[in-house]
Amino acid sequence: MGARINFVFDDGTESLVVLYSHWGEDTWEDDLTGALVHAQPRKGDHSYFTRMVISYLIQDAILDETGYGIYAIGRDHVGKGFDKTVVLDLLHNTITDLDNQETISFYERMYA
Repeated sequence: MGARINFVFDDGTESLVVLYSHWGEDTWEDDLTGALVHAQPRKGDHSYFTRMVISYLIQDAILDETGYGIYAIGRDHVGKGFDKTVVLDLLHNTITDLDNQETISFYERMYA
């Protein structure tokens, strides 16, 4: 079955990076909070920030064959799948949960 979630990293370009997690939906809020705190020193440097968030999220499974995937999508494909999708807008420092259209700032998530 799984508890699938897609973390979409939007840096303002046409191609977006997506981290797919097969089991991360149940703990995504706490996991992402830790990842944002970890990546905070590189906020504004989108490539390093994205890499640090992804590294934090996959840290316990870095060498595993399954569980996570990384891929690129076009802007028009965001939220088109059946899995939960969370968009991290790196330009505006916001997170949008597409399931309920709730948007909060990175800081609200980090210090909630």
